Amino acid sequence: MQHALQGVRVLDLSHGIAGPFAARLLGDYGADVIKVEQPGKGDFARYLAPLKTDAATTEQSLLFQYLNWNKRSVALDLRLASSRPVMLKLIEQSDIVIESFKPGRLESWGYSVDQLLEWNPTLVVTSITNFGQTGPYSQYRASDLTLQAMSGIMAISGRVDREPLKHGLSQSFYCAGLTAAYASIMAFAAAQADQFGEHVDVSIHECLASELVLNQSYYGFLGAVQGRRAIVQDPFAGEPIAARKGFLAFQTGGGAPFETLAELFGRPEFRDPKFASPPQREKRVPEVRALLEACVQDRDAKEVFLAGATKRLLIGMVQSADDLLSCEHLNERQAFAEVAHPATNTHLQFPAELTKLSVTPTKVRRRSPMLDEHRHEILVTQLGLSTTELASLDVTTEAGH
Repeated sequence: MQHALQGVRVLDLSHGIAGPFAARLLGDYGADVIKVEQPGKGDFARYLAPLKTDAATTEQSLLFQYLNWNKRSVALDLRLASSRPVMLKLIEQSDIVIESFKPGRLESWGYSVDQLLEWNPTLVVTSITNFGQTGPYSQYRASDLTLQAMSGIMAISGRVDREPLKHGLSQSFYCAGLTAAYASIMAFAAAQADQFGEHVDVSIHECLASELVLNQSYYGFLGAVQGRRAIVQDPFAGEPIAARKGFLAFQTGGGAPFETLAELFGRPEFRDPKFASPPQREKRVPEVRALLEACVQDRDAKEVFLAGATKRLLIGMVQSADDLLSCEHLNERQAFAEVAHPATNTHLQFPAELTKLSVTPTKVRRRSPMLDEHRHEILVTQLGLSTTELASLDVTTEAGH
């Protein structure tokens, strides 16, 4: 089966979440991805939870497995001169390089963007950093928490009477990974057309800030600052309501008149004009909320969601990880893939398909690599190093640590 990026060669020099996720996405569409890791230690994501602690130290991370399937691994110490001839060969054979070192780090080792483009004039070099390659913050460290704070997202998250609220998980890094993946493909398409390589500068900070389109339009056009959620809020603005099993989020709109709720729940109170509009409901929040709670207290969230959907009502059930894995809709669309890994002796379900291409679909072609697993395959079979050159590289690399 032909894949969308089949024949495209990607060199993954990144670490953590954003860069490896970007490189993996390209691999999902068929690109041949080689991951270069630090000898003996590998990508620091190999130590990120959740961990299967009975596996080898460098192979315990289940998150690493998710971020790095469809790749091959080779260990090289980029600080050593002995690695330079190998890097030259790898760069010459690559179409896209993805890296996430601090600005200036690769250059200090002799691998500036200009040098890489001299070796391969049509190369795309994608750099993913906290604040970009330039600017007063470019050298600063950051985390998902600090990036969400700096981006403005926390300023509009939560309730107005409480502190700003951080969204869950490491969303900033996945957002940047998605951005880096599509930007790399765009730059690659341009390089193939005009035969000029390009440097793609991805700032995680800017990726998040660019998502505040509503916030920015409020300020830019109205001179107003969008605040956090009000203390007293219409229950139909998304505040979760507890059902017998699970939680529900209700919202007006969707094409169905508000009175449709009377049919759904068999409660004529929803036809009362005093509940018809948000301003009216905001005057009676306790009454409206109590009515909704009474309607769902003896029903499961999923039952209400399905019944409401048939009436074009905007009702969402709050789904847990367990709910998602057993979701008949996601399973029907084959959104998850079971990936086995011998290092952890696991068979795990992972979300594996972000988009569906009708002719060139994504595929998990290989599990995540063990550290330096493909050394001989990459250095000898692909790059043509002799046994002597390989032995010399092994010795100098080991000495460097």
